[in-house]
Amino acid sequence: MNTFNFRQWALIFILMTGYASLGQAASSCLGGASTGFKLSGSVNHPKSFTPTTLSQYQSSKMTVSYFSGSAGLVTKTFIGVPLYDLIAEAGVITDSTRKNDMLRKYLVINATDCYQVIVAVAEILPSFGGQQAMVAFGAVDETGAILPLDDTEGAVRLVIPGDKAGGRYVSNVSNIVVRSAP
Repeated sequence: MNTFNFRQWALIFILMTGYASLGQAASSCLGGASTGFKLSGSVNHPKSFTPTTLSQYQSSKMTVSYFSGSAGLVTKTFIGVPLYDLIAEAGVITDSTRKNDMLRKYLVINATDCYQVIVAVAEILPSFGGQQAMVAFGAVDETGAILPLDDTEGAVRLVIPGDKAGGRYVSNVSNIVVRSAP
């Protein structure tokens, strides 16, 4: 009679739970065009956004150039809302007993295909990095008309001017989560 030892049971457990979590991740990472995103995490006022809700904010226009792995040099003009404005309105939760606690905060930006990037809150704070990161909901074409983003970009996308490569230009943003470093 063959008996299982502890290591074999542990391996079976790990494989079973690993496969279960892979199945869950696969079902939530189907990709496709986003319709909006949720801002959540360590904030006082979580909120969901669509292009319509974003268009009610003070928007700005920004022309950026970056290198794309598939398209080479890309230059495009976007319409959107400064990321800092959305974060400030949400009210990042800080610990007043920690010196400069806001500098420990970071944003996890997720796409519908589970692509994920990190932006330090200090990068976009006007008093520190002052980076003009934007959540874009439109683009300006060559005639000057404002159009919705195309299907490859989704309803909203993250735009990080100053980045030479487009890795943090996240298309199809599904959520932005505020977190704190340990």
